[in-house]
Amino acid sequence: MSNLTSILNDFLSLSKLEEGKVQCEPVRCVLPPFFQEILDELQGLLKPGQWIVHTPLPPDTAVFVDKKMLKNILYNLLSNAIKYSPAGKQIDFSVRVQAGKLHLLVKDYGVGIPEEEQQHLFSRFFRAHNVENIQGTGLGLNIVKRYLELMQGNVTFESKLGEGTTFLVEVPVETA
Repeated sequence: MSNLTSILNDFLSLSKLEEGKVQCEPVRCVLPPFFQEILDELQGLLKPGQWIVHTPLPPDTAVFVDKKMLKNILYNLLSNAIKYSPAGKQIDFSVRVQAGKLHLLVKDYGVGIPEEEQQHLFSRFFRAHNVENIQGTGLGLNIVKRYLELMQGNVTFESKLGEGTTFLVEVPVETA
């Protein structure tokens, strides 16, 4: 049932984005408890022996950011890292706030993305040929990119087949 909910949420998000119904609404966000809540929600998705290594920020670190968009971005990147990594592998998640930007890093040690297919990664419905047997819609990274465009942020990645993928997200923020 949760997979169906996830698929429906992707389609709803995409529909709202395409209709221009989504606007960036920054609010004050204390980051450590915000990230911990997301990590707690993801615990049920972890495969046996998987764990997320999170480097915490100082407890009072706060910024102005659209919390809904940021949560969707992180949930998507972290759940992909879980999905495309084998059991028993760690996932790295680190955060820093520097020079007016929120920097997020999500790194997995999973299947990786074939080099010849990397150019299509943020295209709607794109799924690399090496993950066809893993459930997914091919919408998540397209939605991530669209949210980041609304937040005036960006996402880059590096990937090696069989070694994993690292996503780097930058979002301009004001410290609170």
